[in-house]
Amino acid sequence: MSDTIRQWDLALDQPGSAGPATLRFAGGFAALVVAAAVVVATFRDVQLPAFPQFAAFHAGFALVVDGIIAFLLFSQFAYRRQPSYAILGAAYLFSALVAVPFLLTFPGALKSDGGVIGGPQSAIWVWHAWHIVFPLVVVLSLLAHARAPGRAAAGERVLPVIAWAVAASALLALLVGVAVTAFHDRLPVLLGAGAQPLTPAFHVVGGIAVALAACALGLAVWMARRRSVLHVWLAVLLTAFFADSLLSMLSPARYSMAWYGGRVESMVAAGVLLLVFLGGINRLYYRLGMTVRELFVANRKLAALVSEKDALVEALQRREDEIRQLAYYDPVTELPNRRMLMDRLGHDLAQGGRLGHSTAVLFLDLDKFKAVNDQFGHEAGDQLLREVGARLTRCVRSSDTVARLGGDEFVILLPQIAHLDDAVSAAEKVIGLFGQPVTVAGQRLDVTISIGIAIAPPGIGQDAAGLLVRADAAMYAAKQAGRNCFRFGDDPGHRSPPLTGVAH
Repeated sequence: MSDTIRQWDLALDQPGSAGPATLRFAGGFAALVVAAAVVVATFRDVQLPAFPQFAAFHAGFALVVDGIIAFLLFSQFAYRRQPSYAILGAAYLFSALVAVPFLLTFPGALKSDGGVIGGPQSAIWVWHAWHIVFPLVVVLSLLAHARAPGRAAAGERVLPVIAWAVAASALLALLVGVAVTAFHDRLPVLLGAGAQPLTPAFHVVGGIAVALAACALGLAVWMARRRSVLHVWLAVLLTAFFADSLLSMLSPARYSMAWYGGRVESMVAAGVLLLVFLGGINRLYYRLGMTVRELFVANRKLAALVSEKDALVEALQRREDEIRQLAYYDPVTELPNRRMLMDRLGHDLAQGGRLGHSTAVLFLDLDKFKAVNDQFGHEAGDQLLREVGARLTRCVRSSDTVARLGGDEFVILLPQIAHLDDAVSAAEKVIGLFGQPVTVAGQRLDVTISIGIAIAPPGIGQDAAGLLVRADAAMYAAKQAGRNCFRFGDDPGHRSPPLTGVAH
């Protein structure tokens, strides 16, 4: 069984919930209880000073401690819903409540000249009723658990069962109080006067209490073989309870060594189960604290992993952007490259066919660009290409595309033109744009451009590659015409209009 299951899932009554350390500690504690009882029994006849307030302290201790244990046991029943917890809670609640008539009837505890209620036999009869009923109810609880260890009450029956258990405990304590007061004179005399105050009736009734305590102890020891925390510690507390009953019966009179020893053993019996619950609660809080600490550490590790994941995602996004940039954009000018141009051109041609508008392609080539590279170097050539790309981008519409095909070749894509004059206007604007010199490597250069124009009217079915070839051919025609001008390419199956730019 894993430590996690042992720490969190096992209830007090489940087999295996008591580990080796618990068994050793319980065995050592029981041995101390037995050893103390043996020592006290050896000196049982020693008479100690009369201190009736000790009985008041003992009764108050039982009232408070047994009442707390009863509450905890009823809480366990509400959680586990096993009837044995409710019966055991009733036993402890009776033990707490019956301490009240014991306190009120014990001579000298609250009143200097006798008890507050009842007569001279009342306190000892309460004590015997206490020590008969409590082990009897404990036996019923153990038998209920042994008969049906896994049976649980229905959820809707939890509160009624607790209410009946509380009512039965209160009724038993009330009956004891009424019996020792209203029927005091009819009860057999257990404590008489003289040198031997204990009567034969005392030993009979005391023997019944001892026998029931021994029966409860034996049954608890038998149940403890399954190594459940509840039954192991019940065996220990019933050992102390049995010692209390036995020492009280062996006591020759009140305030003897055996009498005081019995009361101490009774308080030990009352406190054992409370210490078990408090120890369990303390371990629970410790484990909860350790778990919260582990969760905090795990949360920090998780936060670090999330940050690392975010960094990786960001790096992957950058790499994806870089790959996209390399795949669709020219690295020198950062303009769209041939691949993106062909995608956009194909899309515009298809849309033009559907919507009935023309598409124009302007194929541009820098005149005498090789001379710039040869004279000033490739860095200067790249600077010139970037300046050309920037000027072209500034002179077109936002819906137009400026792309660099490679070398000194650029393309301007004009989608949705209404007239040929739109393409002519764009070409003239480009040529005029380079009327101003370009500064490269500290030198002012006059740059001219040759432009070929191809138009794709709607309904012709022109493909992107064919349109680009026509524009390229028109560009070479412009170069042959003297450069720094534009020429139109032929439409498929038609001659283009005689619109040309004039070389300057």
